[in-house]
Amino acid sequence: MSLKPTDSALKPMVDGSGVENLIRAHFERRPLMRAKDAYKLLHQGVFGVGHIMGDESWAWLKAEAEGLDLEEQPDEPLLEEVSADDSMVRVNLRPYLRRGLPLERLFSAMKKTAGLGGSPRDFLEAWTLFKTLANSGEIGIDKAEMDELDEGLRSGGCRPQHHSDAYRDAYHPAYRVVRRDSLTSVLDSKEIK
Repeated sequence: MSLKPTDSALKPMVDGSGVENLIRAHFERRPLMRAKDAYKLLHQGVFGVGHIMGDESWAWLKAEAEGLDLEEQPDEPLLEEVSADDSMVRVNLRPYLRRGLPLERLFSAMKKTAGLGGSPRDFLEAWTLFKTLANSGEIGIDKAEMDELDEGLRSGGCRPQHHSDAYRDAYHPAYRVVRRDSLTSVLDSKEIK
């Protein structure tokens, strides 16, 4: 099934096979992902970082960076795509800091990204593709957890989620989500290769 672009400022979920490949790649990299983590991935790909931006965002970023063990997760990539068209990426903080890149620039990219919206329709189409993969048995997901997330969508809309405990315990996620073009506007392309 091919998805059609919408009028949203972010058009990350425009290709059904791209969404499926994105999901497969993340489950391959992090096999302990649960439905909640896939939801978070797809939500980030569509809506970006806006939900965490507020008065304390800079302080939270600095505090998290200061508290990280940079030796943890040594094979973690600097960037991970979170949208089917690669326009939205997770910037993993450990490799970012190991390279000596300035947090101020990352925060600038976050602010640029936060001003962009996202389409609930794009998210729901991507979520439907995820559920199809899960129901086919291609990826192992707890159906009850998926149903619980569906109920949340029906009652509260496309709200952000936290990672599952299993994901946090196994992978210790520490990242920020930005548009790739926002990041390349504040960092030299050589710095992020």
